[in-house]
Amino acid sequence: MDKKKWTLEKQLKEIPLNEAGIDALSQLLAGALEQAAVNRKDIIRLRLAAEEILGLWKSEAGADTVCVFRCGSRLGRMYIEVAVPGKRMDPQEAATDAAGEMLCSNLLAQAGLSPIYSYQDGINRLSLYPTRPQRFSPLLQLLLSILGAGAAGMLLLALPAGAAQIAAGVVNPLFNALLGVLQTLASPMIFLSVCWGIVNIGDMRMLGRIGKTVLLRFLGAVFLITAVTAVCLVWAFRPQSGTASMGDNAAAQIYSMILGIIPGNIVTPFLEGNSLQIIFMAVCTGLVLLVLGEKASALRALLDQVNTAIQFMMEKVSRHISVFIFVSLLSLMLSDAMSNLGGVLKGLLLGMAACVVWPALYALWACMRLKAPVSTVLRKLLPAYLIALSTASSSAALSTNLETCERRLGISERIVHFAVPLGQVIFKTGGAVGFFVLAMGLAEFYGVAMPLPWVVTGVLTAGLLAIAAPPVPGGSLTCYTVLLAQLGIPAEAIGLAVAGNVILDFFMTSCGISCLQSELMLTSDRLGMLDHEALGKE
Repeated sequence: MDKKKWTLEKQLKEIPLNEAGIDALSQLLAGALEQAAVNRKDIIRLRLAAEEILGLWKSEAGADTVCVFRCGSRLGRMYIEVAVPGKRMDPQEAATDAAGEMLCSNLLAQAGLSPIYSYQDGINRLSLYPTRPQRFSPLLQLLLSILGAGAAGMLLLALPAGAAQIAAGVVNPLFNALLGVLQTLASPMIFLSVCWGIVNIGDMRMLGRIGKTVLLRFLGAVFLITAVTAVCLVWAFRPQSGTASMGDNAAAQIYSMILGIIPGNIVTPFLEGNSLQIIFMAVCTGLVLLVLGEKASALRALLDQVNTAIQFMMEKVSRHISVFIFVSLLSLMLSDAMSNLGGVLKGLLLGMAACVVWPALYALWACMRLKAPVSTVLRKLLPAYLIALSTASSSAALSTNLETCERRLGISERIVHFAVPLGQVIFKTGGAVGFFVLAMGLAEFYGVAMPLPWVVTGVLTAGLLAIAAPPVPGGSLTCYTVLLAQLGIPAEAIGLAVAGNVILDFFMTSCGISCLQSELMLTSDRLGMLDHEALGKE
């Protein structure tokens, strides 16, 4: 693509805010979007939305009000801005009917652009940031990264041992550094997304309606999927052979882990990357801001601006996510994590299979319920799934997950910015399935019987652990310690469990991310907040 299409020609024009001025602004906007290589259909939608917003502003502004239109590029990022002086006129709040509200919010999001309204120093601003065209599709970049990492790993392993060790000494620290960048941005992004998502819901009645439905469906799906997996796979592990044995202290440990979501201070959750504690603080902060309303307008404006800055940084990092995927997979291939997995090979393989099958079944069920084209929906779900599968990091997939849910699946932003970060922490269908299936493999290996009470206990324990697991380094070790004690599996099995988890974690993470997207489609449709047209279009 021509380099000139990656930047916008700088423009600055002052236009009266009247009928003729609105037409002129609409034409300027269309010209800038065309120069930014935005799809023609999206340009039409954006022009309609801009005219609706400018009409709302005109009705509230004085007769001699003058708009300022500017566009250009800053640090490689294209921007389009319309500024109107006067009192605060938030288009979302000023819309008097449902159609106007749709034009001011959802329509812009469907076009692939996130509008940012701000009010500062007596000036209303509406800013649009067209995305920079990419030479290759994100899906193709992901596939090339995966294939490249596999080829490079096999080549290095075929060389003398010294060469592989040298390569591992370079790749492993690089992987830790890149992961640190993602985790650094993920923590504030989760906090701001949940907090701002609650504030943007609008009122406590709507929050109660959305929050109750989302949480009940999340929790119900985790235990239902784990139970169905148990019924289908327990017979592959000789369930009645061996000696029955059950632990008796896991309930207290799980209770303690659940209470651990309450942080001891404000700073530690961000330093440790404890997503459960971060979400707890975000929910509390969002509720306070929602209750206070305009009394906390300055703090809400600050959070909005910080949220915009973090989203911008995450967008820049996400452009190079293929590099992280390449390094992540190459680091795994050069490690010796797969050398001690023979004892739990059956549990590991079946766990991986279950974590692959469930996202496909969930997506198929969602498409049947919503009468959406299966192939189209699967293509939309695939990018976030591949990122999670190749990195075993929900943080790496967070930005793509948010964008896919809001812009491609047609899920209302009121749900997306609240439910996606929350779901990535507690809607761990893959974690619950992986924990339980790997536990069955360990039970068979150590000769522990698996009667019905054992299976029921395992399903409940695995589901609770997946929900309450500390999302910090070493968190899975705590989970397996509790799980093995509850199911009567010898403590020495922890080494095999952690080694198996190194591989299984890739599949558990991708399963949870993909199932979350399908569940949010169903939940938003149940709440009447799903755009079926956006879901069905390519």
